[in-house]
Amino acid sequence: MAETSEIIEIDITKLSPGDHIFKYFLGATGLTIPFTHHGIYVGNGMVIHFTPGPKIPPLPPVGVTVPDDEPEFAEESGPCDKCEGFYGGGGIILPGKVVKCCLRCFGRKLHLYRYGVSWIEAFTHPGTCCPYKSKPLEAAVKTANEKLKTGFGVYNRFKNNSEHFATFCRTGKKFSIQPLIHKYGGDKLPDLPVDELEIVAAGTSEN
Repeated sequence: MAETSEIIEIDITKLSPGDHIFKYFLGATGLTIPFTHHGIYVGNGMVIHFTPGPKIPPLPPVGVTVPDDEPEFAEESGPCDKCEGFYGGGGIILPGKVVKCCLRCFGRKLHLYRYGVSWIEAFTHPGTCCPYKSKPLEAAVKTANEKLKTGFGVYNRFKNNSEHFATFCRTGKKFSIQPLIHKYGGDKLPDLPVDELEIVAAGTSEN
């Protein structure tokens, strides 16, 4: 799909394999920004993504308004037959794993993630965009399928999350603004060299 400067709600009929998509959760205890969950569309109506650990209570952070009205966990009985138990929506099965599920089970309101933005834009629109240049879409699909077999380590909200997974598939480098906001606060982008920003955004810096 073509990318613009806006957060895009996806027409799923126009998705291309390799597109990085995300959904909003209503919130999570202890977070000061809207919580997003990310995956790589791999074609045939399927998404590969890195699932969170134990369920996060679907309570919005105080004072935070999110652009979706979708609850974090849909009130459904479980995954559809197409997902074969690998569920990425409500009632997550196999938490903390790289899994494959259908678009329906991944989320109802989906958005397209953007690449090649400025660091300031990435910081002011957390969870929606990345300053790195993307690889070709087919390379992202290949990496996502490889990680489906090999895994992506231990899930951690700030050090190794679903955005880290999806950006790694698209760029070869882990990226998420969440570690920067967690470490330095969300008022402004820290005045650090780009290489240091990259280390923190990758979740690899020391606390």
